[in-house]
Amino acid sequence: MTEPAYRIESVDKALRLLHMFREKPRWTVSEVSEALGVVPSTAHRLLAMLQWHDFAHQEPGSKAYVAGRALMMIGLSALSQLAVRDVARTDIEALSRELGETVHLIVLQGARTLIVDAVEGDQVVRVGARIGGSAPPNCVSAGKVLLSRMTDRQVATLIGPDPLPQRTSRSIGTLAELTADLARVRERGFATNFDEHEFGATGIAVPIPVPRGVTPAAITVNAPSGRVPGERIPVIVAAATAAAARIAAKLDPPAEPPAPVRSSPARTSSRVGRRPGREPSAS
Repeated sequence: MTEPAYRIESVDKALRLLHMFREKPRWTVSEVSEALGVVPSTAHRLLAMLQWHDFAHQEPGSKAYVAGRALMMIGLSALSQLAVRDVARTDIEALSRELGETVHLIVLQGARTLIVDAVEGDQVVRVGARIGGSAPPNCVSAGKVLLSRMTDRQVATLIGPDPLPQRTSRSIGTLAELTADLARVRERGFATNFDEHEFGATGIAVPIPVPRGVTPAAITVNAPSGRVPGERIPVIVAAATAAAARIAAKLDPPAEPPAPVRSSPARTSSRVGRRPGREPSAS
């Protein structure tokens, strides 16, 4: 995403501070000062302003600040607008039980993916469920699936220019590489991530065919790379695709058949009961 031409430093620092609550839940003034590269008095003023607007809250008897009610309510309100999240839970739970792996429900927000729901697998060694987690879309399978629904020009506008953000040495780093990979995703109907976001972790993603007007979403099955040999990929894709279809059916149920049209009784002549030779009067 292109950086604004004119940055408002105070706003930039306040927003960066809000993002820091994703990294860990509690921050002291000195920690904020160091993380933002500002003097402690500036860090204190930023936290005080966030607290004034209920975006942060200082724990009683502690010097640490935590996320405030307003920040939580905005997040919950945004999630409530995701129709796909409301209906997908039972199906991603069933998919996780079927495969024994962690399943994430993911949408695209701006130039990042966002995990809006997750079910952790029951294996001793597993990929953790990370609700609220975010990543560059070129580094994760769900991101590629969601980008594949766009044109190449739209993708370039959203996450270009080169170099693209990378999480490991296996991450796609250029738009040319990404364009070629997205062409394969469109052809196959699913996307993969082999150690591209995190070494030792593999992701297989399929799109949820949501109806018009519903936020596009994808299902990702995540597992340690050693448990995803090539022959298992079709099994995962088939199970995930079936789950995606069930979710889509709930979002766009088939229309009820029209009620049968009842035939109207034959109309009785208006002349019945009148004496012959008399026409009804105009009124």
